Amino acid sequence: MFVLAFCFFAASGFIYAQQQDVVDERLGHLTPRQLNIHKRALQGMKIYRDEKLDAYIDKVGQRVLASSDHAGQHYAFVIRDNPLPGAFVAGIPVVYIERGLFSALNSEAELATIIGHEIGHNVGKHPAKRRRQNTGTAVLSTLASLMSGNSAVGSAIRKQAQVTNTIRGREDELESDRYGIEYSYKAGYDPSELISGLSQVFDFYKLAAGINMGAVSHHGLRATHPRQDIRLRAAIEGSNQLVPGEGFIGRSEFRQAVDNVLFGPNYAGRIPLGWEQYLNQTLGIVFLYPESWALTVSGAKIMLKNAEETAQLKITIEKTIDKKQGSMDALKAKYSDLVGAVKIHPQSQRDLGSLGALPSQRVALAKVARNTFHFQGIAKNKVVTPEQDKIFIEIIRSFRRMDQKDIASKSEIRVFYQRLKPGETFASLASQSEGFGEQDVESVVRVINGYYPKGEAEPGTWIKMLRKEEIKD
Repeated sequence: MFVLAFCFFAASGFIYAQQQDVVDERLGHLTPRQLNIHKRALQGMKIYRDEKLDAYIDKVGQRVLASSDHAGQHYAFVIRDNPLPGAFVAGIPVVYIERGLFSALNSEAELATIIGHEIGHNVGKHPAKRRRQNTGTAVLSTLASLMSGNSAVGSAIRKQAQVTNTIRGREDELESDRYGIEYSYKAGYDPSELISGLSQVFDFYKLAAGINMGAVSHHGLRATHPRQDIRLRAAIEGSNQLVPGEGFIGRSEFRQAVDNVLFGPNYAGRIPLGWEQYLNQTLGIVFLYPESWALTVSGAKIMLKNAEETAQLKITIEKTIDKKQGSMDALKAKYSDLVGAVKIHPQSQRDLGSLGALPSQRVALAKVARNTFHFQGIAKNKVVTPEQDKIFIEIIRSFRRMDQKDIASKSEIRVFYQRLKPGETFASLASQSEGFGEQDVESVVRVINGYYPKGEAEPGTWIKMLRKEEIKD
């Protein structure tokens, strides 16, 4: 299914690419220790910046925070550029909302209850408790193995700890659900929207994973669907003293904020600002270069020159003669005066190429399919400056074998809304979608609108749709 394939790989970016600074104006309240936790929480993902969405989640988040046990504390609400729906905290005053959550939800109250749930994790000190449990288990299992001389003893302790952590994890989730219900209710939202919000996320993962309901565990609900969870319904009914219909839901507010949000992986985010991508399907290669540089292709040569024409990088393409020879040996054989030879990607176990230096140039060699690519970076007056050399290396390190994601990355999917006309169904809406081939668009449109796996919306209902667009350079 087209979107499901999109959803399960995040655009990781190239090794050389400069990651967006994880420190921004919203995080000035964090201590150095908290900032380190924040960086680990990002797990290599970028923060998704969208002024409209940033302002919206801050407004909703601050409203819920003011009604919580952490009222008065300085919190930040940030969007991780993750196409899968979800939210989490890491024990610091930051709530992380995955970009995919905006596609899965359909009201401000749903968002508010989930934010309240995450604040509840911090109030309950669940992240810190989990870290202590994991650390204690690791130490205990190691000591037990050493003292008994039997590694099976330590393994048994770890397995038992996993069972205990699963039980405690469900208890923590249910406690946080109660916090989310309480905080959203006090903030004036309809707390019953937590059920629809969790259900839509549940359905999204159920569809995406292609699994049955019994195998799913989410928010402490174990194998039961949120709509059927008795404990969750009892908690909502016990807290809700509002007359039915009085709680704020905010469908139109949510719709205005979410309209045109990116759906699926952020391919544009793979190319840093100020850089261009060169993709050659015949050669099966892709690399990036500064947008201010000129690129020309002539026969078996690719030439890159900076705007001032003071530096150039030439890539010469030759048929590989000795396929068994590694790139490092091939590079050393070509240049007798080579110095500083290293792997292009030192952390990789695979041979992805090697680079080194000559007295007046930067050189590298990489093999892709049947071809060997020779890189030669030179500068005017035969003096390569550190700045020029840095760019040479960044271009070389971005060079790699092309894959199917590179072809798909020429387009992106965005959410838009339209009112359902009389006679229209989810099946007919799916048939209107262009550019998705034979993919199961109907199921995806159903799940993001809260009608999965069956049911039809009333005419006049605002429906989320998906639009495929070419990424503008």
